[in-house]
Amino acid sequence: MSDSRQLVLGIDVGGTKILAGAVDEGGRVLGRGKVKSPFRGGPEEMTGALVAAADAALAEAGARREDVAALGLGLPGPLDAERTTLLRAMNLGVERWPVAAALEPHFPGVPKRLENDVRAAALGEARYGAAKGERLVVAIWVGTGIGGAVLLDGDLWLGRNRNAGEIGQSFIDLKKAGSFDGTLEGIGAKVGMTAFLRRRIERGEKTVVARAVLEKDGRLKGSEVRKALAAGDSLVERAIARSARAVGVTISTLWNVFSPDLFVLGGGIAEDVGEPYVEQVRAAVGRYAFFTDLADVRVVRSALGDDAGILGAAVLAREGHGERA
Repeated sequence: MSDSRQLVLGIDVGGTKILAGAVDEGGRVLGRGKVKSPFRGGPEEMTGALVAAADAALAEAGARREDVAALGLGLPGPLDAERTTLLRAMNLGVERWPVAAALEPHFPGVPKRLENDVRAAALGEARYGAAKGERLVVAIWVGTGIGGAVLLDGDLWLGRNRNAGEIGQSFIDLKKAGSFDGTLEGIGAKVGMTAFLRRRIERGEKTVVARAVLEKDGRLKGSEVRKALAAGDSLVERAIARSARAVGVTISTLWNVFSPDLFVLGGGIAEDVGEPYVEQVRAAVGRYAFFTDLADVRVVRSALGDDAGILGAAVLAREGHGERA
């Protein structure tokens, strides 16, 4: 492969899957790779999964590891200030994982740049998608967990602690403050929805996803959510509505404080349920936002879908951290 193509790898690490893309300098994804995230797997297993996804993307692009100019990775959790280590991940079995060092034997001498997965996806939306040209943007990704990002003039705002955007850890149920169950993630993410469904099933309520959520470490898959909604499963509908209301309440609070130009919703739930989920979020925002006389609250769905994380990680690989702090 010619060096003029300046191929980079963008890797998006989620709670259920790892997506990799071989991306050229024009932002075109030439090859993709997808592997299952090793739930509760250790550092070695996680590193192996990253390499497998990367190799699959390179193979589809007709490229080799030697053709890669840089790697960018979006990871589900807070990072150290130097952006080399994932400090912890609620939905993966790793802690203080030195990702850059772990990948060095497989991609020696190649620059490796790390960012939180939702912040990377938000960067992709700012460059290529729904947030392009917007000044102040808040991104909220509702999937296995819930993450967020703040963008100012197209750059990430990382704040004083270098990890601004951890919106999923915000408490919205004060009766459960200090407990995961009281957080936005504990209510609105797939892990929170699964816990809600388990509690209702134990009380005798019925749902077509009972087997999936009652399994050890069981979590909802997108296909199961779509199938349940298509079947008119009232319990899953309530779990979705509960999630949308929690996200809407959170957006309303952020609107009242900062009045951003745009909120972008992405992640597995927003993609699996689609526009009906976004409409439920908008309805909650309409009920709880304090002052909208001079401007409305704009809430839109991610324009890039699964490619947001890949493309954002590729931007990160190519340009580094052009963040505001």
